[in-house]
Amino acid sequence: MQIVDIQITSDLHELTMHGNASFPIGVYTTQISRNVYGYVPLHWHDEIQFVLVTKGCVCFTVDQSAYLIEETNGIFINSSCLHSARSHNSEDSAYICFDIAPSFLAPADSIIYRKYVEPFLKSKLHSAIGFCPSIPWQSNVLEALNSLYTLHTSQKFGYELNMYAAILNIWNLIISNTPDYSAEVGTNAFVEDKRIKELLSYIHQNYKHKISLDDVARAANVSRSECCRFFKHMTRLTPFEYLTAYRINQSILLLRKSNLSITEIADEVGFGSVSYYIEKFRKHTRYTPKEFRSLCAALPEDPNAQ
Repeated sequence: MQIVDIQITSDLHELTMHGNASFPIGVYTTQISRNVYGYVPLHWHDEIQFVLVTKGCVCFTVDQSAYLIEETNGIFINSSCLHSARSHNSEDSAYICFDIAPSFLAPADSIIYRKYVEPFLKSKLHSAIGFCPSIPWQSNVLEALNSLYTLHTSQKFGYELNMYAAILNIWNLIISNTPDYSAEVGTNAFVEDKRIKELLSYIHQNYKHKISLDDVARAANVSRSECCRFFKHMTRLTPFEYLTAYRINQSILLLRKSNLSITEIADEVGFGSVSYYIEKFRKHTRYTPKEFRSLCAALPEDPNAQ
């Protein structure tokens, strides 16, 4: 199953329910080109995520760091960390991801959770960990992820129990092979996380209107210069580069799902003129809005899309 259109709130919190209350694990196959944006946009969720790249090379951004993950390699993304994914070098790529509720590892009031789960979830030193077959313990993680997917797809009797055992094994490999995380003081990381979500939330709520740098800075109660520095540090984009990209992404949804004219869409997503919109859209996607709409209309429906 692939989610081609991730639903998120104004602060980028993903709304997807991964699995269900009794078995909170979501398993997805993702072909990046099939996403409505052509990439997986910036978002976060409470679940921890494991990824196994099955085709090409994927560039994951997690918080302010970038990770190039090649075919057969993988990555762990910690709970509540902002992340996105794009194909590297314009070649289409694909991966399997596992989204797992931390509560599935152990009950919140247990010593297992308090000692071996919660401290790691709060550790911003470990927002993400790449897995490479050349490192023995990471090779074991990759093998376990492959087994996890096989168990999920087979769904033979006992597969839930075997998946649970495999996940605990993966978690044990991670916490046994990373630096001491329990002593980390996460105050600064928490403040940074809160601030970037405030800035992004303001842009997402107001992108249809004219926005100044002063407006964005006030959203997090910082100066203009600190807003620019911090925003670039966290997202690798300036506030206005991000605003333009977000407006383009919103217009892509309207091009696919509405009958609005190009001029109406440009106005709806906050561009000052249709010519400026077309210029930015072409730079972002290599197509004009009209060409992109025609291309989407010609694509066959994906029977597995949700």
